This record gives sequence, structure tokens and C-alpha cells, in this order.
Amino acid sequence: MFLCKGMKNLIRKTIVLLLLAASILVVPYSSKPAYASCCGCCSCTDLIDDDLTEWIEDVIDINLHLFIQFLLNRQMFWDYVFWQQEMLPAFMNMGEQMSAVGMQQVMIIGTFMDAQDMMETQKVLQELQAKAHKDYHPSIDMCEFGTRMKSLAATERKSEFNALTLSERSIDRLLGNTAAAGAGGSGDDVRFRFYQFQNNFCDIHDEGDALDIMCPQRDNIAAMTMVQRDRMNADIDYQKVVQDPWTIGLDLTDNTNISAHEREVFALASNLYGYEGFSRHPAEILQNDPDVGLKESQEAYMELRSTVAKSSVAENSFNAILALKSEGTNGAYSFLEAYLEELGVDDADGDGNVSDEIQDMLGQNPSYYAQMEILTKKAYQSAKFYTNLYDKPANVKRKEVAMQAIGLIQKFDLLKSYLRTESSLSVLLELSVSKIQDEVEDAISRYQVGSE
Repeated sequence: MFLCKGMKNLIRKTIVLLLLAASILVVPYSSKPAYASCCGCCSCTDLIDDDLTEWIEDVIDINLHLFIQFLLNRQMFWDYVFWQQEMLPAFMNMGEQMSAVGMQQVMIIGTFMDAQDMMETQKVLQELQAKAHKDYHPSIDMCEFGTRMKSLAATERKSEFNALTLSERSIDRLLGNTAAAGAGGSGDDVRFRFYQFQNNFCDIHDEGDALDIMCPQRDNIAAMTMVQRDRMNADIDYQKVVQDPWTIGLDLTDNTNISAHEREVFALASNLYGYEGFSRHPAEILQNDPDVGLKESQEAYMELRSTVAKSSVAENSFNAILALKSEGTNGAYSFLEAYLEELGVDDADGDGNVSDEIQDMLGQNPSYYAQMEILTKKAYQSAKFYTNLYDKPANVKRKEVAMQAIGLIQKFDLLKSYLRTESSLSVLLELSVSKIQDEVEDAISRYQVGSE
């Protein structure tokens, strides 16, 4: 329909030979008219040729028409109409839709991955939060460690000052400083201690009830108070005055009068160290004389000071023990009292007040020794301490660290004790060497005198 007739004839002539050769394949021979087989004349032959030619032309036209229609259909319909206008846009839309759906699927997968990461992150955060809540949840036992050590450092510093004051007091007494008990010499010191013994420490039943003559003012024991009875022989009873109590009523930091416990401690120290003082000579014999040089009295005084120095080293251990048991600072009594009540300390006088016996043990202000007694010993005598170890692992480790810290404090105390022992041993060694040195000097002196 789109080609001219001349072009059709040209195409027809071009392919006529091909169609003649393949006509038998296109149209079977049996399809010829029946009269062709019986017609033997020329007119019949011409008729057959014309029919054949016409048939061939028809076949060519049909095939050409089909071919042309096929081309047109392929180009116009399939390629242009069906493909470009229908299928291609549909496929493009489908591809776009599939791409969009694919992106949505990927987004959904990404959302799942984000949700998984978020859930895992929340899980980790919750685990850390739970762990932090578990690890940083305070324990009552840890609070008890802190409260029992509340005034330990201040009490230790106070005990060191008390030890220094006790040492100064002993040196002043032996050297006869003004306002000291031994200022007037050994006789005055003994008389002062005797009057103190008569008024405070005398027990008339000693020496077979013979001391009622020496201490007539204490012959009525029934009229004495419990405190007065406890003070009997306190000037010589180390066990009662120093060894047994956790806290001694000794506080040399306050500017008040000397208490009864302090008098007992001073009397005991005077009887243990430096019982016999030194004679007090006139000041003139110590006066410097440029013409004489070092006088014997001055040399004797230097030996006196050497003896006092050696005595102070020996007395230092006693003063250290007294200082450890001297009264501490405020702040720890109520906590230590509660702990002893938890241990089941009984009422001593039966009045129903548990604090009476505890106060006798701790004193008003527990000493450094009393606080360390609780921290290093009594704290582990309670079954509650071991049952409370069924605690969070972090709290158990904190308790272990607190115990290690207390152990370090105790080791430092042991180190100080070792240093005092070393000082005492060095003084003993010096005394042993001084005896040998005196013997050598005497031998040299005798040899020089004999040689002259």
C-alpha cells in the first residue's frame, strides 16, 4: 500500500525465478486444475501457462504482501507502536518500580541492621548500667570501715605529742628543771613521791596490815569510793594502769589540771625509770674557769647528761605505749560503741546500760590503740563480717583494699616498734662497750703512772 506499481513489478520479476524454483514447496503440484492433465493442445498449454503465471503472480503478491506487511508490522507496530509506545515504557516503569522496590527492600534491610545495632548498643549500655549499679552500689561494711577510722589520723598525731611531752617531763625531772618534782634533788623527788603514795596509792593491808601506820588517812577502806580503791598500788601496777586498759585517761594537750589517771602514769614512770635522781650541786662548781679549763664537776655533769640520754632511750618505749593508749580525739566513740554492742559486750554493773562496760574499755575518747584493736582484731571476730562477704564482687574487692590499707598502718606501727627496739639495743651495746673502754683507760692510766 506504500509502494508504487512499477516497484512492485520490479520486485515481482526479481523474485519470480526463486518462486518458480520453490513453487513446488509453496503450492503442492496436486493443487493444479484437473483439466491440465488432459489437455494436450497448445491452447490448453497456453491456458495452463497463463494460469500458472497468474497463480505465480498471486503467490508472489501474497508473499510480497505478507513480507511487506511483516516488515511494516515489525517496524511500525512491533518496533514503534508495541515496543516504543507500549512495551518499552511499561518495561521502564517496571524497571523503575523494581528499582524503587529494590531500594525499599535495601532500606528495610538497612533499617533492620540499624535496629540490630541499636538493640545491641542498648543492650551493651544496659549491661554497663547494670554493672555500674552493681559495682558502685555502696556497702554498709565499707561505711563501717570509714566510720571506724574517722579520727584515727588525728588520734595518732595526738599520741605522738603525748609521747613527746612524757619524754620532756622525764628529762625535766632527772635534770632538776624548775617547777619539776626533782628540782631540789633526789631527796625532794623521793619526798614528793612518798606524799603522793600516802594520799593516793597506799594500801594499808600491804606488809601484813602494817601500812596503817604510814598511811593513817586511808585506814577506813569501807568509806573509800570505788575509784579510790582502784587507785591502790597504781604507782607500781603496770598491768592495771597500762597493760589492760585500751584507753588511758592521759591527755597532755589540754591546759587543765592533772587528772587522776595522769598522776598514776607519772608515779609509775618515776618508779620504773630514774627512781633515784641526781644530787643538785651549787651552781658555783659548774662555773667556767678559763685558767683551769674543763673541771671535774663539769665533766661529771656531762656524764650525768649522758646517763639521762641513755635512760630516755629506754623510757621511750614506755612513753610510746602510754601515748598509743592515751585519749584520742572526738568522732569515733559512737561508731566503736555500736560495733562492740553488736559483738555482744555484756553489761558490767547490771544496770541495763550496755555503754558502761564499753565506756570502761574505750574511754570517752578512744585511743589509737583502741581504734586499732577494733580495726585489726575485733572487726573480724563477728560472724556478720563473713556473711557480708556474700556481696557484690566490687564491694568485696573494696573491703580487701580497705583491709590492706589497715594492714599497712599496722606495719608502720611495727616499723616504729622495731626502730625503738633497735635504739634500745644500740644503747645496750654502747653500755657494754663503755665498760670495756673504762677498763682499757684504767689500764693505760696505771701503765702511765708506773712508767713515771
